Amino acid sequence: MGNVYRYFENKEKVLEGVVYPVYKKIMDYIELSESYIKAGENKTFEDFRNEINNYIIQISEDFRLELLILFKGTEGTKFEKTRRELVSLIENRIYEGLFKRMKMDDVEAAFFSRIVARSFLDSLIMVISETGEPEKLKKMIYRLNDFYFKHLSDRFETEV
Repeated sequence: MGNVYRYFENKEKVLEGVVYPVYKKIMDYIELSESYIKAGENKTFEDFRNEINNYIIQISEDFRLELLILFKGTEGTKFEKTRRELVSLIENRIYEGLFKRMKMDDVEAAFFSRIVARSFLDSLIMVISETGEPEKLKKMIYRLNDFYFKHLSDRFETEV
């Protein structure tokens, strides 16, 4: 343990050293995604879904343990907001790319976007946590994404 503190001042700095690379990757992706929106880039919801699948797979393969620590073990640190920021990104993309384009009340569309984003991220963290083999992880991420988002607009077409 003494060797660790030769490199890091305290536990917070150790945690930062472990999770910062994956945190940076996530924040870079959020910035990139937001720049697409601001630039008016016309990515379809499916384009975004495929892009995020590939990104999730890559980051999960490269930083699996760090990613799980970031989402499950950073409460009370400067990294605890990461989950909320990622939910917000997913929520925004669902709202802008899907629900807003449907004949759905804005308040209802925002509410459903928030529900789907939160439950998707919780499910994704569970898949990453409980699936170790890379090929199986890839398959599970695609299945999960399809479960949540494939034909989602069809599920909300009819008004009750």
